[in-house]
Amino acid sequence: MPRIEFSGVTKSYADGTQAVADLNLVVEDGEFLCLLGPSGCGKSSTIRVLAGLEAVSEGMVLADGHRIDHLPPQARDCAMIFENYALYPHLTAFENIAMPLRARRLPAQDVERRVMEIARMLRIEPLMARRPSRLSGGEKQRVGVARALVREPAMFLMDEPLGHLEAYLRVELRAEIRRLQERLVITTIYVTHDQGEAAAVADRIAVMSAGRLQQVGSFLDLLDRPLNRFVAEFIGEPPMVFLPVHRVTADSLAVKDVQIRLPEPLAAALRATDDCNLTLGVRPNDISIVTPAPERLNGEVVLVQPQGGHAIVGVETSAGPATVVVPSDVRPAAGTIVGLVFESEALHLFDSAARSLLHSRGEGGGG
Repeated sequence: MPRIEFSGVTKSYADGTQAVADLNLVVEDGEFLCLLGPSGCGKSSTIRVLAGLEAVSEGMVLADGHRIDHLPPQARDCAMIFENYALYPHLTAFENIAMPLRARRLPAQDVERRVMEIARMLRIEPLMARRPSRLSGGEKQRVGVARALVREPAMFLMDEPLGHLEAYLRVELRAEIRRLQERLVITTIYVTHDQGEAAAVADRIAVMSAGRLQQVGSFLDLLDRPLNRFVAEFIGEPPMVFLPVHRVTADSLAVKDVQIRLPEPLAAALRATDDCNLTLGVRPNDISIVTPAPERLNGEVVLVQPQGGHAIVGVETSAGPATVVVPSDVRPAAGTIVGLVFESEALHLFDSAARSLLHSRGEGGGG
């Protein structure tokens, strides 16, 4: 399976829209990489450029070191799955899956063998005689995946493949897709806006925003070591809490009048910058609700959302809103005045350019 490289790839459209800007990204041989970001961030344009459905405006796309951006789609040996199942309604599931093999004029017995092999792998053997009108959404998507895989492509490109499905089917199918990739070891690029989906299936995740690559890493890398504020806010549920801070000493900060103790790595990063427009970031799971006191950041509980074993609590403080995750059995009532305590080892600090003071130093992929 090929190693894919985007080298300085830019995609601009005739109306002047720049969908992808100076993309430098490597997808390793056999890797499962997710392109993750909000609508309009350039993730779909990126795989369309790779598939040959869109022309590169600048830069190069390479497979195993050889340029492929000049090749027609049929010469790139990739299979695509879209949100729309795109099955032929007048053909059975078997015939839909067999279409790419029949186009190659393979012998009938080879077609039969390969179709049933992939059907067994995806557990859709009983559906082979049915037409799409008699298939559920999840079954249609499995047939679509089977039709792509039966060709034995070098690359597998998936653009929001589970978007039309109910939540329980999405969970089931993403596990199926991950299992298949581990078995077949096909270089796979998967586009989604759902961070839970990306975390469930990907080896690595590439976060994009406004056409630019922001950061690449595992889900835990993105969660614990975001390079910039966009990644910090986009990854994690509920989103990271951001509060303005000011310097008290060379290596300490305060939120309003409440001093914040910084761990040494963050204190060292603070000493290394003269930027005064700083923002503190902390995950809702790293905030505790305690008894209010003058030396703490206090606020009023304005929202309580039970979530089963835990609750999401919204607190309005003098420094701004904060979200806290607490066990459901100790959640405070709306209107209660509470104090907030931050886990010092889990703090993040962002400069005036929204870059992490600690994690963006000397690392690529930020922006």
